Amino acid sequence: MLVSLTAGCSGGTDPGTSGDSTTAMKIGLVQGQDFIHAMPARVAEAQGFFKKEGIDASIVDFTSGSDLTKAMAGGSIDVGAATGLEPVSAAAHDVDLQAFWGIYSPSPMVLVVGPDSKISGFADLKGTKIGISRVGSLTDYIVRAALKAVGVDFNSVTEVPLGDPASTIAGLAKGDIDSFVLPVNFGLTVEAEGTGKIAQTADDAIGDTDQFAILMASSGYISSNKDALTRLTTAYTEAIQWMKDNRDGTVALAVDKLGMKEDIAGKTYDALVPNFSTDGKINLPGLTGYADALPELGIADSSPAQSAYYSDAFQK
Repeated sequence: MLVSLTAGCSGGTDPGTSGDSTTAMKIGLVQGQDFIHAMPARVAEAQGFFKKEGIDASIVDFTSGSDLTKAMAGGSIDVGAATGLEPVSAAAHDVDLQAFWGIYSPSPMVLVVGPDSKISGFADLKGTKIGISRVGSLTDYIVRAALKAVGVDFNSVTEVPLGDPASTIAGLAKGDIDSFVLPVNFGLTVEAEGTGKIAQTADDAIGDTDQFAILMASSGYISSNKDALTRLTTAYTEAIQWMKDNRDGTVALAVDKLGMKEDIAGKTYDALVPNFSTDGKINLPGLTGYADALPELGIADSSPAQSAYYSDAFQK
């Protein structure tokens, strides 16, 4: 998830301002086409919640956590909407990034198998091949955590790194793998196409031990811009509540901004939106789980201290 980085994040500088009460803020989305990471920001933008709270937001899409982390370390992005693994991995490489607000706590990942597979869940994976994006990725973490939770030896399963979701889905169709782990919308897509089915949700296997999506910034930025970040989190709260209250509007925006098919966007909405957080509370055991797994994932030799990757400045 994160290449070795040693540069410290820029911190402590005030964001630019536009007018007397508007704060300019560059917000990076770790996966610009991912429903969880993108939709709150896109809703806040489309419905005017950023503007209402005095945030002049510039939204920048990224395709990987390492790219977002590099941009934040270089100072070109102020706030990142990322997975919980990002600030933990950054901290392990002495990059100053802290999670300060929780967006989505449970894992949205699912185990997908072929349409005629007898695999009913993670407990049935012994002796099989499972597709992941790459070693050290969030999908790798979920496989390891889920297997541990259901009592299956990780060494009895063969992970196959296949890269992007399209390649992973193709690998299942060709029989190169027996299953894969990806966010639920990909499982819903293969179910609609008849090329696979969701066997089990990761959340069902690992329980309430994840903090999937967060807002993060450098400790210096957090301490120097508490008022602006308070207004940002208020805009996020308003956007998420709007999503919960407006299914049709959210689905339409997902189709427009994320390129999702309407039926998949609707099913994704139903599967995910109830679990979005409106209070920003961070599941600390979830972040700690990522930190404890870093050596096993090959991301770092040791786990960073909690104070390095977590800020309680906006935790009620």
